[in-house]
Amino acid sequence: MERRAHRVENQLDTVIAVGDVRFGSDPFPVIAGPCSIESEEQIHLLAKEAEAAGARVLRGNTLAVMGSPYGFKGLGMAGVRMLAEAGAAVGLPTLTQISEPGQIDEVVALIDMIEIGSGNMQNFELLRAAGASLHPVMLKRGPSATFDEWLWAAEYILAEGNENVVMCERGIRAFEKADTLDIAAVPKMQELSHLPVVVFPSHAVTEPSAVGPLALAAQGAGANGVVIEIHENPAEASVNREGQIPVGDFGAIMDRLGIGRMRGAVDLLDQDIVRMLARRRALTAKIGEVKADRGMPVYVPTREGELLGVIREEADLLGLDKEYVSGLFNAILEDSRAAQRRAREEL
Repeated sequence: MERRAHRVENQLDTVIAVGDVRFGSDPFPVIAGPCSIESEEQIHLLAKEAEAAGARVLRGNTLAVMGSPYGFKGLGMAGVRMLAEAGAAVGLPTLTQISEPGQIDEVVALIDMIEIGSGNMQNFELLRAAGASLHPVMLKRGPSATFDEWLWAAEYILAEGNENVVMCERGIRAFEKADTLDIAAVPKMQELSHLPVVVFPSHAVTEPSAVGPLALAAQGAGANGVVIEIHENPAEASVNREGQIPVGDFGAIMDRLGIGRMRGAVDLLDQDIVRMLARRRALTAKIGEVKADRGMPVYVPTREGELLGVIREEADLLGLDKEYVSGLFNAILEDSRAAQRRAREEL
């Protein structure tokens, strides 16, 4: 029996790309936004505040089925368009919940990631449709679901050829008014599955003040990210007044998580540097193959001298220490030579 959501021996963790965010690779990306979008003005305000504090994905529900049939029902597709516009305005990918298979085509044309709510975790028709979309999916655990049931729900998405699934722990049913956040689910699911695991504390609290500590707990448990609901005035929110934090407090939580905007930007830049080094090595490997075919040596002092000269000039123009930059590039060039020598040995 095929079990694609389950980890097999020596399997690497799966990385899920949502816009320019990579769940399972980026350092603790934070998803933020209101539980439910209430107006165009609101989502644009919260988008700006979320991005300024270092959030990586903008979230807001507008099609979700709420607990009561008499409560706020959301803004429908008009709200989805508002979310897409607000995300584009601040440069953040977007996430929203869907409740019916018929909503998927319109939503995926506008939104970067779709969410399957906890109440729909075993809505197999919806899971199959989400899988067929091939769009990134965040699958929330049902409040009474076992780990195995949660994983089998993910299987319905993966079975349609969609490998882009992020598992979301949002609390399990217990004795208290709110669900109890199962922090132990993070390491357990990472043991059982190769899929990224994020934590959603906002539906497992009775006071907004508990969201920050639970987000820290998720980070400490090794989660691959967290979802935090924010609102300009939670006491007057249409839904989930207990779990949405005042937007003015969001920056403080991000600082406690060590994800201030500037630090997050540095982390992303460092990742870009590593990716560029990998691309550079791949290009120099191809150059090495050409050199080998033509009988040329690996080390060409004149070429490297010219390169280092250009690098030193650029460093000087940008106000960087020339010797420091030259040292870095000498190490990069030595790595390239070593890679080319190994390639020749393997011919």
